[in-house]
Amino acid sequence: MKRIDTLVIMCLLFTASGCVFEEGVGPEGPPGNANVFSLNFEFNMLDADINGTVASVQYNVPDITPSVVDEGAVLLFFRDQGTWTAMPYTFGVESPDLPAVDYTVSMGYGYDDHFLEVFYETSTEAVNFLSLPDRTIKAVVIDGFPFGKKSVDLTNWNVVKELFQLKDE
Repeated sequence: MKRIDTLVIMCLLFTASGCVFEEGVGPEGPPGNANVFSLNFEFNMLDADINGTVASVQYNVPDITPSVVDEGAVLLFFRDQGTWTAMPYTFGVESPDLPAVDYTVSMGYGYDDHFLEVFYETSTEAVNFLSLPDRTIKAVVIDGFPFGKKSVDLTNWNVVKELFQLKDE
């Protein structure tokens, strides 16, 4: 009888204290492709709709579900000079004649159910959007965040890749 009492008390203490999992390990095991995946795509200026200081491309992404929108996240990274850089990101463009920033170009994105929009936004309408580079983009779709995670730098592709066991496709 004493053994059963001890087991019941331990179960109650465990339940009352909450579940604690190793970083990156949830109740079903390590995170992986069940709730997180990545995909690469091209952001091409020839496909962009231009409206004043914004050039955007809209994508239909069925895997961005209401669950992702309400409880998860979508992270975007663009490829530049051999590295993945987190978005949003702003570039300062300097005049060849002056050591000053003439205008800025920001890369950003927004998402909703089944929808992703990627855009360039400039600080002036004088920018020729077709002179801006096309970009290889990596999206990471996270369908809910596991509880018990320590603070994680989601702006670093290598950290995100390791945390969710993604591949460099």
